[in-house]
Amino acid sequence: MGAAHLHSRQAQRNRIGQPPAVPLAMARKLALENRGKAMLGGDPLAERRSAAAVLTFDAAIATYLAVKLDEFRNEKHRKQWRSTLTTYASPVLGPKLVSEITVQDVLRVLEPIWQTKTETAKRLRGRIENVLSWATVAGHRKGDNPARWKGNLSEILPKPSKVAKGDNQPSLALGDVPNW
Repeated sequence: MGAAHLHSRQAQRNRIGQPPAVPLAMARKLALENRGKAMLGGDPLAERRSAAAVLTFDAAIATYLAVKLDEFRNEKHRKQWRSTLTTYASPVLGPKLVSEITVQDVLRVLEPIWQTKTETAKRLRGRIENVLSWATVAGHRKGDNPARWKGNLSEILPKPSKVAKGDNQPSLALGDVPNW
């Protein structure tokens, strides 16, 4: 394919698809800053890699929640997000670099509560997955998300629906309603 054809396909994708992740003005500003660093003997790419390499899971939680908590309208939901991550994930994953977190690390968080607090564990897994997805998109880690369920943790852990013990509540007879 010629360069003109690739350019026209990219332009078409921009018109009918998602807009670029970074506005053009900001991209130009960043490019100018990076050229300036390079001219002064710096290595902007090495700086970015070293900054990405030092992000811990706790720092990733803080950064992710600073951006995402505003999306949650319910205050209780906001508190639950932070609480489950700090209570269950932080003791195991908190000091680890996001780039070094593995499936085994995620399992060490989930396995102790998977059988007893299945709903909490299920939500926690999703929240860990979201934080690690953000870290990947932000350039702090590479590769598959170790907290992903389908084709990953689903092969190791039993399905939540098979583990959770549903406690059926007895029905109330219509005649007992006034007494109850």
